[in-house]
Amino acid sequence: MSLRQYNSELGTFLDKTIKVYLDGDKYIVGQLKGVSEESNLILINAKNEKKKIFPKIMIKSNFYNYITLEEEPFPMEALAERIGKIFSKGHVSFIPEQNVISILNGKIVVNEEGVRGEGPSAERVKKIYDQFKMDLENPPEE
Repeated sequence: MSLRQYNSELGTFLDKTIKVYLDGDKYIVGQLKGVSEESNLILINAKNEKKKIFPKIMIKSNFYNYITLEEEPFPMEALAERIGKIFSKGHVSFIPEQNVISILNGKIVVNEEGVRGEGPSAERVKKIYDQFKMDLENPPEE
């Protein structure tokens, strides 16, 4: 994996809840707000294994073993399939390396934060995106 790919992957952890594994059974869970070039981490709203709260904490890279994402990733591929039902499949591309959806050869781009693009097609995609997010937050009861 290239450094560029590594940094891109690490960037997907930003603003997400992560678990940082320290020595032994020690860990800290919090929202990742920043990463230095040396892989030092800045977390906010963090808690350790003893439930001690840290409003903000910096963890040096030589102090932790690994990190994990603690929240479910946004189901971008499922959203791409839903958009593909409206637009023909050839016009909708899910790009897993970037976790984005490209529609109409990049004229409309969708990521976890929303939809970029203009015009009637972009407005339609925004409606699909908004409905998809509502469905995630309030799944239908069976």
